Amino acid sequence: MNAPTPLSLPTALAELGTQLERGSLFTHTALGENAARLAELQAIVHGLADTLLARGLIDADELAAAMQRANDELHARGEQLGPGTRIRVDADDAAPAPEVSVDCESRLPICQAVCCRLNFALSVPEIEAGQVRWDLGQPYFIRKREDGHCVHHDADTRACDVYAHRPGVCRRYSCAHDERIWSDFEGRVLNTDWIAAHLDTATRPRAEAVRMHFIPRPPTEADGAGDNEDAAP
Repeated sequence: MNAPTPLSLPTALAELGTQLERGSLFTHTALGENAARLAELQAIVHGLADTLLARGLIDADELAAAMQRANDELHARGEQLGPGTRIRVDADDAAPAPEVSVDCESRLPICQAVCCRLNFALSVPEIEAGQVRWDLGQPYFIRKREDGHCVHHDADTRACDVYAHRPGVCRRYSCAHDERIWSDFEGRVLNTDWIAAHLDTATRPRAEAVRMHFIPRPPTEADGAGDNEDAAP
C-alpha cells in the first residue's frame, strides 16, 4: 500500500486555516449557549433588584451609582461579558440601496479605497461559504491588514480578490454622499478628520462602532449634538 502523498505547504496551511475556522465556529456556538445562561442569571438579578427596591430595602439612586461605578471600572479595564461575537442579519425584505453612479477608478487616487477600511460583520451564509475571511480576534468581523484595509483588497491593483463573492454590504454600499468619507462629494474633498479619527491603522480588531453604511441622523435642538457617524448597516 502506497503512503499518502504529503500536502504541499500552501495546501496544508489552507487546510489548517479551514480547520481553525470550523473549530472557532463550534467554540463560538458553545460560548453563545453560555451567554444564554448568563442572560437568565441577569434576569434573576434584575428581578431581585426590583423586588428589593419595591420593598424599600435599597435606594434606587445608590444602586444606580454603584452600577455606574462598576461599569466605568469594567470599561476602563477593557473587559466585556462574552467573546464579542457579532453576525450580520439582513432583513428578508431589505431592498438594495439606490444605485448612485460613482466613478471609483477616478476617485481612487484621492480616497485610496477608504471604503475598504470600514468595518462590518459577516452574515451566516458568508461565513459558511468560506470565501471571505473574518477576524479571528473579533469574530465575525471582516479581517483587516495592518494598514487597516480589508485583507481582500489588493494593495497594488486596488482590486477585490473575492469580488464575485464579496459580502452583501459591499455589493450595496455606495460612498456617494457618505459624509464620513466625503466632506464634499461633488468636489471630491475627503473628510480627513473623520477618517483619521475612526479609521487608523492599528492592528487591534476594529471598533464595533465603525459600521459600513451611513444613515444621517435627524436634526436635534442643539445642532451638532450627538453622533451620527456610525450608523448600522
